[in-house]
Amino acid sequence: MTETIYQKPMLKRPPQDIGTGNILNISATPVAYFAESLSLLQYNSMNEVTPERAGDNADTGVRVRFAPSPTGYLHTGGARTALFNWLLARSRGGSFILRIEDTDEERSTDESTRAILDGLRWLGLDWDEGPEVGGEFGPYFQSERKELHLKFADRLLKDGHAFVCNCPKDDGPDEKPKFDENCRERPLSEQLKLLAKNPALPLRLKVDRGRDIAFTDMIRGQISVSTDEIGDIVIVKSTGGPVYNFSCVIDDATMNITHVLRGEDHLSNTPKQLLIYEKLGWEPPQFAHLPLIVGMDRARLSKRHGATSVTAYRELGILPEALVNFLLLIGWAPKDDREEFTRDEMIGAFSMDGIGKSAGAFNTEKLFWFNGKQIRSLSDEEYLRHIFEFVPNEWKKAKRDDHIAKVMLLFKDRVTYFAEIEELAWYFFRPTEEYNEDAWQRIIAGSDSAEMVLKEIPAALKALPEFDCEHIEEVMRGYAKDKGLKLKDVIQPLRVAITGDRFSPGFFEMAELLGASEIARRSSALLAKLSAGD
Repeated sequence: MTETIYQKPMLKRPPQDIGTGNILNISATPVAYFAESLSLLQYNSMNEVTPERAGDNADTGVRVRFAPSPTGYLHTGGARTALFNWLLARSRGGSFILRIEDTDEERSTDESTRAILDGLRWLGLDWDEGPEVGGEFGPYFQSERKELHLKFADRLLKDGHAFVCNCPKDDGPDEKPKFDENCRERPLSEQLKLLAKNPALPLRLKVDRGRDIAFTDMIRGQISVSTDEIGDIVIVKSTGGPVYNFSCVIDDATMNITHVLRGEDHLSNTPKQLLIYEKLGWEPPQFAHLPLIVGMDRARLSKRHGATSVTAYRELGILPEALVNFLLLIGWAPKDDREEFTRDEMIGAFSMDGIGKSAGAFNTEKLFWFNGKQIRSLSDEEYLRHIFEFVPNEWKKAKRDDHIAKVMLLFKDRVTYFAEIEELAWYFFRPTEEYNEDAWQRIIAGSDSAEMVLKEIPAALKALPEFDCEHIEEVMRGYAKDKGLKLKDVIQPLRVAITGDRFSPGFFEMAELLGASEIARRSSALLAKLSAGD
């Protein structure tokens, strides 16, 4: 027999406040909490959460959430999940909720929470409800919602949908599915006796055997899982803490979440959560499981593929507009062949049917391409404001800001991420000591005129009454004509002397900023190396 747990906009949701009656003693130990509350069996009106009452607080608009765990920085996969949720909310005129799932006390840190908040703000993904913003469905830290979770666990136990389990089985995440009739069918009074003897017992959901839990994923279509593969799932651990799947359901339901967009690594959690929704008598939200992000080698994205956190890319000098545009196209495709979007264009173009099932590759070179285009779209003032944050302090000590600004502007059309500037522009701030082997062989050792050029051009440049681009170019073109050389045969040896390579910004602009004396020094250094036969 197959039973479909339907997927459509929610009509029935639990009320936010189920009261503060005397069935609870949250200050007591978790076991004492269950033992005391169930021995009293005093369920007043605030506990009678019926589907009809739950509908009173239903929100007909789209409400999505991003619920990261603050156990590290905001990684690119999480950022894409947040982006797709944000776009769905903005494109439908709905609400984007941020909830911090900080129940892992050992690994959750305030630093990680701050990094997540800062990362989302930097990306421009503002939230309508959540930390530092507030909202009527708070609190928005999961650790502060434990009382609510346990109240609903208490209700499931009282209603016969959950049971205390004393099987000699670890209740950790790697447990094998198991149905135990002794535990499942034990009378409530006996369960309370077990708790009195051993407070450290888990609470399990009573799952029906031989059923198929079927649901329609917004991306993957129909999915079905047998309850025989799930077993009686733990909802409250022996330590007294609610497990992820249970807390997640309670929080999504009481926050009126209508759509859950998350990574496909959560796909195995969905049937378990649907069972919890069913036992509580609530309609579930619509689910969509986003494809994974992989490296160019198709392996799951990891540190060996390079930077993986939003913070790391920010520190590289990636602009938020570029990273958002790049993440948008990992797993989602527009109806046309466009690749570049403004924020408003993203909102207008985004739809769930554009999300594919296949994993998307994280192509760092493509990200740098996006970023380079974004950099070139900046005004010179904006560009300088950004790139000065990446100028090494020793450069700032050695040169005036106006001189550095002129150097930086030479690279506006070449830099693909701001931290790259140290690698690109170093030769403006320190002399060349090494030469690219290919450039040396092609331009210096393999040329009949390079030595002559390096000896004669510096003197001609020093003799200029006005040392600027126009006069530098005039001298070098005239020299090439007089010697019967191509202009590149005059420029390239000097470029190698200055930069150690055969690539650089425009030669005349570069020469003007370096000055005739510095060009002469570097030409002499290369000639000395050439004479020594190195």
